[in-house]
Amino acid sequence: MAKSAEVKLAIFGRAGVGKSALVVRFLTKRFIWEYDPTLGRLWWKGGMEWHAEVVSVRIISSTGRNEQLCQVILRGQE
Repeated sequence: MAKSAEVKLAIFGRAGVGKSALVVRFLTKRFIWEYDPTLGRLWWKGGMEWHAEVVSVRIISSTGRNEQLCQVILRGQE
């Protein structure tokens, strides 16, 4: 049995630039006109089809305000 591919994607950037809106747009094909930036991190875990293969995907969008959190995510400890 072949091991399925896994993708981990972390979105980083300054506060208020649209990181979470970009992720939501990618996942739902909709744009968020009004968004509460105090919501914090956005997590998503699921499967997607890529070149006729199911790929496990994890996406996190950080708040852009917490540099320490970004370092934890980059190390994969969360």
